Amino acid sequence: MARLFRKINFFEIVLLLVGIGVGVVGFMIINSLYQSSPVLSWELFQTVFLWLLLIVLLILAATMEDVKEELAIIIKEQVQETRLLRKLNNSQLEELRLMRADMAKKKK
Repeated sequence: MARLFRKINFFEIVLLLVGIGVGVVGFMIINSLYQSSPVLSWELFQTVFLWLLLIVLLILAATMEDVKEELAIIIKEQVQETRLLRKLNNSQLEELRLMRADMAKKKK
């Protein structure tokens, strides 16, 4: 039975801390920039855009880490399934050989 929760790894902890830091520091920078000039300026637009882009990149990094772990689980299951299919194939081959030998005895 699959576990409902998995252990969080070091990379995800660091990614979480960096994400929180980027969120807080970015918001502080944008807020201070807006407080200095409350007009929608090109600098403010660039800062907000780059801040959102950085957040999207962090989300993508977290998603890729999760996908990597899921693929590792799928590969392990695939290997186990391949072993089972190989055993089944060998047992069917052995059964076919025994049937041929039995048919050859009956013909004589």
